[in-house]
Amino acid sequence: MTDERMTLLELVEQQADGDLVREMLAFAADRIMEAEVETRTGAAAGSTTA
Repeated sequence: MTDERMTLLELVEQQADGDLVREMLAFAADRIMEAEVETRTGAAAGSTTA
């Protein structure tokens, strides 16, 4: 998996629109992590109980 990540990073760094690709990947990773937390906890991100 580390090799795959390095290959992806190398590809992103070589792209002219690398910043856009990085932003898209960061956004997608954030959404995936939020969805996983919501699934595991049963609560939406940022929600509180009273």
